[in-house]
Amino acid sequence: MNMNKILRSIAVASIVSSAAALIPALPAMAQPEITLSPTSGSIGTEVTVSGTDFDSFKNTGLVITFDNVEIDTSPLTVPESGDFSTTFVVPDGAEPGTARVKAETTLGGTIQKSFIVTAPEIETNTDEGTVGTKVDIEGEGFYARGDVDVYYYSKGSKINMSTEHATESGAFSYTMTIPESTAGAHKIIAEDNLGNSAEASFSVLPSIILNAYSGATDSNLSVSGSGYAGDGEVSVSFGGQETAQSTTDKYGSFQATFRVPAFESGSYVVKAEDGSDNWAKAAFTLAAGASLSHSSGSVGTPLIVSGVGFNAAVLITITYDNEEVATTVSDEDGSFSTTFNIPPSMGGNHTVTVTDGTNTDESVFTMESDAPPVPDLIHPDNGSKAEAMPHLEWEEITDPSGVTYSLQVATSEGFTPASIVIEKTDLTESEYTIGEEEELSPSTKEAPHYWRVSATDAARNSSEWSEPYSFYVSSSFTIPGNVRNALIGIGVGAAVFFGFWLGRRTAYRKRA
Repeated sequence: MNMNKILRSIAVASIVSSAAALIPALPAMAQPEITLSPTSGSIGTEVTVSGTDFDSFKNTGLVITFDNVEIDTSPLTVPESGDFSTTFVVPDGAEPGTARVKAETTLGGTIQKSFIVTAPEIETNTDEGTVGTKVDIEGEGFYARGDVDVYYYSKGSKINMSTEHATESGAFSYTMTIPESTAGAHKIIAEDNLGNSAEASFSVLPSIILNAYSGATDSNLSVSGSGYAGDGEVSVSFGGQETAQSTTDKYGSFQATFRVPAFESGSYVVKAEDGSDNWAKAAFTLAAGASLSHSSGSVGTPLIVSGVGFNAAVLITITYDNEEVATTVSDEDGSFSTTFNIPPSMGGNHTVTVTDGTNTDESVFTMESDAPPVPDLIHPDNGSKAEAMPHLEWEEITDPSGVTYSLQVATSEGFTPASIVIEKTDLTESEYTIGEEEELSPSTKEAPHYWRVSATDAARNSSEWSEPYSFYVSSSFTIPGNVRNALIGIGVGAAVFFGFWLGRRTAYRKRA
């Protein structure tokens, strides 16, 4: 009995298998799918939801949610194609982290994808530096396409450094220059309009700047410092010797000036330190240097030249525009002092050079460039009659460096080159008498002679020409010198001959 049942079962199974083999296979249906673009972003980011292979749900309703909250464009109807696309904006209340985007059909069934909501965050390329340091800030996770304010905290105050515009993904970039602020840690905070914020820390380090990094003994040296404790005392030293004290302002900045002490030539450390162990230093090279007792003057000015830092007990040579004007010998400390009188030279800057053969220093002396006054003409009077060899006289001009005069006599009031008959320069007296070889030709009131004078000092500064005066030379007969000498000789000879003749005649009469 049992055997019969088993045989029947095998027969039925064989028939069913044969029948199944004759039925064509049905194609498998593709599974519905959704994709997100982008898959992460900050609040305000626009996200595209795309659905494919929803053929089984065409013409039916579809609800899309973000973290269980239905998006604005939901519900929608699945089209005939079975594919759809819609967008939404990550809502203001979204929490950072993983959110779920779900697509649920009215016929049942849910498909979901993960979306990462990025949190506000900033990164800096450095977390310490001095005042003035450039800090690159990269931010993300802020309100997409919204404004982001960047703040710097100093002395309890919140300084708005910039307002940047975030990208579509909520990112921004900004380079900030660290403002004056005290030593230590400070906050850099970025904040959007929704109050989303992120911060980073930046430590301010003390620093100093010198107005010069090399110079000579006794020169003025200014030190500017920043990044120290606020409202505190700062001690400044040069080569370990305290040279100045100063007080910082509330932002930790200060300035101090002192005279470089008398040390040997070389490199020295300038250090500034406050009571909170904040300090900074800079190197200063002390070189041989010279100074002048006057930086300007006139020809003949006594000028004292002093020097320090030169080689000890060596010959010091001083030149003025490459012309040697003085020598001396330095003492055992490499110092010296000597005097020379400024030689004649043009107005303007001149170079005073001091050298010991190894060390050289230059200073500038400015020669005065003020021209002397214009001389007034005195004699002959304007428009008067004069001799053919007149005596000309004008006002005497004085100047610390001395004065010489230039004189011109011309037949034209314009003193054209062709009309000038007498021209004299470097006259030391305020008068001149025209000599026999310069005798003037006759002239008239209507066509007179003209004369003028200018003054020049030892620095070669010249006055303007004086207003010209005129005079005329009347016509008169004059015997040339050689003719006059010949006539005098003839007269003398005739007188001798007449005397001889008269004597002979008188003697003859007496004998008769």
